[in-house]
Amino acid sequence: MTPQRQDALRITLTITICMLAGKLLHLDSPVYLALYPTILMTKGKDYSWAGMLRTFLPTFAAASLALLICEIFANHPFVIWTLSLLFFDTLRRRADTPAKAGAMLMPTFNWILIIVFSQHTSMDMPMRIHEIGLSMLITACVAKAMLLILPQAKGGKPPAFSPKPVSFQQRLVSLGLIGGGLACLMIVDIVSATFCMVPVVAAATQPGRDKFLEVVERRFITQVGGCAIAVIFTLLMAGHQSILSYYALGLGTLIFLITNWMTHADGPARDLHADALLATLLPIQLYMGNQTLGLESTYLRAWELTVTLGILFTLHQLTRRSDNTRQAR
Repeated sequence: MTPQRQDALRITLTITICMLAGKLLHLDSPVYLALYPTILMTKGKDYSWAGMLRTFLPTFAAASLALLICEIFANHPFVIWTLSLLFFDTLRRRADTPAKAGAMLMPTFNWILIIVFSQHTSMDMPMRIHEIGLSMLITACVAKAMLLILPQAKGGKPPAFSPKPVSFQQRLVSLGLIGGGLACLMIVDIVSATFCMVPVVAAATQPGRDKFLEVVERRFITQVGGCAIAVIFTLLMAGHQSILSYYALGLGTLIFLITNWMTHADGPARDLHADALLATLLPIQLYMGNQTLGLESTYLRAWELTVTLGILFTLHQLTRRSDNTRQAR
């Protein structure tokens, strides 16, 4: 078996087992058992216990701190929003390398997730934190087991980047986009749009305009395309999603196809497949139940992502014209 095929099989088994565990354990938020294993297996570099702890701990700490702030200032949403801005700015100021900027995504998104859900739903938020921790533990254990069965070939060290101080303009752009998005979600009760903040955070943490546009265009392909793949998968599963063996076989086959392409790709192409994998699995885990297909929710998700990315693209074009006009003068 080639190293690429072995990597694809390991990633497939890890994500599939975790997603099935999310269904079988009847968690209130099974989506975490699609989110965390996909992030770990496609973005992670260190699969030691200490390495996985370093990967998950900032996210768990951010979610816990967000819950604490929501509990203390439950009747003061403006205070919650202001403290959120301080949190986002602190993370952005410290993200002086591409690796740190990428690592900022999950803590920021989970912070937003906790705040929005605590504002607009009646969910038991402390139980949600419990499920976040449980999902991380299950993900780490399954990943470790799969590494024992299918060992990972030793790779070279990741490229080292010299830290570059984050400029005031970069911090302002990040605060404007992420803070503005959070404000909209806190004011308008559109809980389903919370996941649209993932591409917003990814774009807002880019160092320059070219990278910003690149992320927006790539996320449009992967996020909306992932929803389309999820719809096709759901239609193929229609009426049989309650049969665990059939569902597991279909899910595993879908994940293996995407991960096999990913492991044979390099650089931007690999990131493209990784993003598409996550965008495909989240709506499947979120909306497909034993009795429901969730097609309407998947369509809504695709529409909301299209609108969000369209707004980001429009902002880029407007500010580019403004810059060109200023330079001409």
